[in-house]
Amino acid sequence: MSNLLPPNSTLFERNLSDISSKNMALPINIRSISHIDNVPDQFLSFLAWQYSVDSWDNNWQPSLKRERVKKSFGQHRVKGTRAAVRNVLAQFGYTCTFTEWFDMNPIGEPGTFKLELDLNGTELNEDTYIEVNRLVKDAKPASRHMTNLIINVLPLCIPRYAVGVHSAETVTIYAG
Repeated sequence: MSNLLPPNSTLFERNLSDISSKNMALPINIRSISHIDNVPDQFLSFLAWQYSVDSWDNNWQPSLKRERVKKSFGQHRVKGTRAAVRNVLAQFGYTCTFTEWFDMNPIGEPGTFKLELDLNGTELNEDTYIEVNRLVKDAKPASRHMTNLIINVLPLCIPRYAVGVHSAETVTIYAG
């Protein structure tokens, strides 16, 4: 690094440059950090910050973290649309129907929407509910407010035994 200093640099500046160059030697190739598939797992959270990943959990498996980083750019292109809400919920195995106020019958309050969420056989618990609300809040249009959330637990069928077992539950939550 000292060769980058001007010829009139002081002894202190040259010594500082030498010490700094030793401290800046990284044990990893810096170029590998920018490739999502090659980056070591411990650097994935930095890539998530760089790519503005909206939802992140350090407890996720590295494969899911890599997938979230890869999909971030596409999500930001559609952020604030119905498709963004559908896409972010689909990543967790959910499907949804997004109905804005002007599509409701009768017409709803302007600037609102309702969301009908199908859990597709996943468990419904408090953590699921909190996560869904957070994901929807991050992806929804900023000018829209959710007034109604309908959560459907779809029927589960076990055709292997020639006997069908059906179970369904619908939960409607109104914002207060």
